[in-house]
Amino acid sequence: MRYRHRDGGDGGCGGDIVIKTDPNIHTLLDFRYRQHFKADSGKHGSSNCKRGKDAESRVILVPLGTLVCDFNTGCIIRDLNIENEQVIVARGGKGGVGNAKKKIAIAGEQGQSLTVLLELKLIADVGLVGYPNAGKSSLLNVISGAKSKVADFPFTTLSPVLGVAISSSPEKRFIVADIPGLLEGAHSGKGLGTEFLRHIERTKILLFLIDMAAVDGRDPISDYLSLQQEIRLYNPHLLKKPHLVVANKMDILQAAKNLKPFKQKVKNRVFLISCKTREGIDELIEQLLIKLKDFYPVRESH
Repeated sequence: MRYRHRDGGDGGCGGDIVIKTDPNIHTLLDFRYRQHFKADSGKHGSSNCKRGKDAESRVILVPLGTLVCDFNTGCIIRDLNIENEQVIVARGGKGGVGNAKKKIAIAGEQGQSLTVLLELKLIADVGLVGYPNAGKSSLLNVISGAKSKVADFPFTTLSPVLGVAISSSPEKRFIVADIPGLLEGAHSGKGLGTEFLRHIERTKILLFLIDMAAVDGRDPISDYLSLQQEIRLYNPHLLKKPHLVVANKMDILQAAKNLKPFKQKVKNRVFLISCKTREGIDELIEQLLIKLKDFYPVRESH
């Protein structure tokens, strides 16, 4: 009768599923085409009580500002808004027990499985807020060269666009988000309003951009008051953020005519700009830099 040594080592543990932020990733678009991720199993134990190797964790990289939620319960697992922050969303299974410790080997445990929902809320220093065709994309292009689409019809920008604004001192820079144009009723979801408004929550300063020339037949005063109302109805705390009021298209004659009654109604300082001629752009950037100093020293380019 052949005698068999009971010297089998324990099995290695399976890899964890880890979600981690990466500052070089800016969208969740890749997850539209790939939605299933699986970590490797641990290695089997071997004779002479040798333990199997644990599997490496499967690390999934996401942008800063990603909200990780349990898909089935809706509970927030982690709000990832720090560089290289990570969270384990599913732990690997425990390795089996070899027969060196037990008379009979015990199989390992299955790893966890979880369906998560990833939602991206942009992190930016300045959020551009305005109605369609107010010139937000043009302003972003002028101050950053972000190449956001520009055209004379609503919703040219269908998703927020980030740009890095650089001042006359090239070492100073800040991040600007072009929030797609809002419509009346945006707070209740009209025109994808709530999807757009949620990005404002992650900005430090709001810039209300008004088409002072009223090229679409809009009323600048009504636009400004309505924008504030939409934000107030969505989240009144957002209006406590520092903000600037900016009158755009001042190169058009009608803008000068509309400016006087606008200033009489709006008590805030109004910054005058033209994205076409660059009038007032440098002054606007410097004012934003001054306000950002209250949050942190402005990042410097390298």
